Amino acid sequence: MTVYADVLVGINIIITYLIIVSVRLICKRATNKWGVGIASLIGGFSSLIIFYEDIPLLVSVVYKLLVAGLITGVGFLPRSVRGFFKVFVSFFAISFLFGGIMYAVEITFNPQNILYMNGTVYFDMSITYLVGAVLLIYGAFMVVNFLLTKHAVKNKIYEVKITFRNTEVILRGFGDTGNNLKYGVSARPVIIGELSALAPLFSFEELKVLKSGMYENIPDTLVGKLHLVPCQTISGDSFLPAVIPEKVEIKSGNKKTDSLKFCLALSNKKLSDGEYNVILHNSIIDAQWEESKPYGKHN
Repeated sequence: MTVYADVLVGINIIITYLIIVSVRLICKRATNKWGVGIASLIGGFSSLIIFYEDIPLLVSVVYKLLVAGLITGVGFLPRSVRGFFKVFVSFFAISFLFGGIMYAVEITFNPQNILYMNGTVYFDMSITYLVGAVLLIYGAFMVVNFLLTKHAVKNKIYEVKITFRNTEVILRGFGDTGNNLKYGVSARPVIIGELSALAPLFSFEELKVLKSGMYENIPDTLVGKLHLVPCQTISGDSFLPAVIPEKVEIKSGNKKTDSLKFCLALSNKKLSDGEYNVILHNSIIDAQWEESKPYGKHN
């Protein structure tokens, strides 16, 4: 079989992307489109190893481990060794399973349009079939992702206690794995809260300015404390007013964490239909949790 490098790379870009999506669904980890795109390209071009013959098994395994580590590091940007290890093992396991299936198909059915060599798969197919297969598989993954995300919302509600200027509020937080917003050179994770629910933290004059968006007229009490966080919305780029709380404690059942330092962005819009009033950052996935009792009454 003649192997064409462009088709080989294109097919393995798609396969890498699908494996990343699978890991994201299984591990419930956040990704961003640029990271996934670059990681998919790495997976695609790494398939060129198929052109090298008689590669020792040990060299092939080490090569695959290094590529898997690079792909998961770029695609998921894990914040801890534990987080990296989890996605790395999942990615390598799914890749190994896929490779095993391809090898079994090759030795069992000996198909004329499939080649599996050096841990890399190649399909001899026209560009029309390739594009059609990509669209079909991508559509299937989007449907599964939508159904799983919709079903999982109820299981991602946390109790959140926010302390700002010695005043506390207890709210409901949604663990949004898609929120990777950070602020400033310190890349402080950003959580977003409904201003109406956070009203006890601010004076009447402060709330008036925050609701109006006229930040050049902020009261002296917020000078040096109010920040503007750039964000992207459907209508384009925008800014959210934000403050740095002294403390944010997050609880889930009998577990709690307060090891993360957040920037609290303030939204004038409702974030849900009452299920939650804070959108948490995806860094809670890698947070250190400890035993605790749930909070009492919350908003």
